[in-house]
Amino acid sequence: MNTEEKRENPTAEKPKTQFAVPVDEQLQILMRATRFADESDDWLGTAGKEGVLRGQMAAELRKKLASGRPLRVYLGVDPTGTDLHVGHFVPLQKLKKFQDLGHQVIFLIGDYTAMIGDPSGQSGERKRFTHDEVMGMAETYMDQAFRILDPDKTELRYNGEWLAKLSFSDILELAAIFPLKQIISRRDFQDRMARGESLRFHESLYALMQGYDAYMLNCDVQVGGYDQHFNMLAGRSIQEHFGAAPHVMVTNPLIIGTDGRKMSKSYGNTISINDEPFDMYGKGMRIADEHVVEYLELTSSLSGGEIDGLDAELASGANPMTVKKRLAFNLVEQYHGKDAAEQAAGEFKQVVQDKTVPDEVPELEVSAELAAGSWVDLCAALGISKSKGEIRRLMKQGGFYVRQEPVKDTEALAQIPDEGVLIRLGKRRYYQLVMRP
Repeated sequence: MNTEEKRENPTAEKPKTQFAVPVDEQLQILMRATRFADESDDWLGTAGKEGVLRGQMAAELRKKLASGRPLRVYLGVDPTGTDLHVGHFVPLQKLKKFQDLGHQVIFLIGDYTAMIGDPSGQSGERKRFTHDEVMGMAETYMDQAFRILDPDKTELRYNGEWLAKLSFSDILELAAIFPLKQIISRRDFQDRMARGESLRFHESLYALMQGYDAYMLNCDVQVGGYDQHFNMLAGRSIQEHFGAAPHVMVTNPLIIGTDGRKMSKSYGNTISINDEPFDMYGKGMRIADEHVVEYLELTSSLSGGEIDGLDAELASGANPMTVKKRLAFNLVEQYHGKDAAEQAAGEFKQVVQDKTVPDEVPELEVSAELAAGSWVDLCAALGISKSKGEIRRLMKQGGFYVRQEPVKDTEALAQIPDEGVLIRLGKRRYYQLVMRP
């Protein structure tokens, strides 16, 4: 298998650079807020309980940093959806830190690996996408990723550049590197087989494909969630097979939802990258007190010193709301800019804390027929709730207000006087209802 003609700069000398930040300080920044596969979920309290991998990877990274050349650092993402949240962007935050230190970062779109789907952590077979579908979703990933990364300093690649060109004999050579026992012993596969669920042969090729990415990119470091450990090991094996130095694995924890449960859209505990500034700020303020530091470490652009200062404030008894405001502001600033963050902070204080009505409230006209029915029917007909079920749940939870007073009776009839009436859904959705002339 001849890979040298295809591989990214396989023997090119990388120029030495005078880095502004010393090696030891770089190492401290880059190894902060990491979690390795042999460590516990309590990654914030790992002092004295570090795994073997942490020491090994730190030593390898130090050696590469000491070379004085910009390291090639990559993050691979498989476009399998369009609604990305801050949990997806945790490794991107780490990639940004490498970029800020002067290293060459690579944002790899897995246009071929996405057609299989990463089986890591999956309880069943992933939905398969066509290449056209993947490329359509990739546009969303790039648009959102470049809110964090500097596009002018980012190398954008697609793994179809090399995976599409592999011959069957090439695939056989790569497959021969891995014992079959190693592939099928991964926990994800074992759990699915134990439950009698489907496991397709193509899924076993995923680690091989991702591992080959690392080799073809000639990368020094790969960042990603600690659940990617198996796939990253495949990359190291392929690199060593072809006589290259193995890359360093820098892995991060998997962040939980704002309410302390697993992050999931179905739980309503995610902070989406495309959330409007006010909504993003509000969700940041709803992060459970005990998880604020975790979010500071994994989702903010604050320095380690700033985070340590905020952590110390919390430990000394400071009101968690003060720290949450700093976090919420930073989240909005990263994805929407400083002006939007300042506006969101001001609006949050006005609407949520001071409980005053926003300056601009949408006005909706109501027909006489609708006004004669219930609030549930009226809200559903006007489209201000997704369904009657949603408005009923909101009312039962005390989240539906008429003239700033909660209405919990789901059978309550609408009452709209001649001058109109102000209603509120949740903390932030205000509407002025007026009778249609």
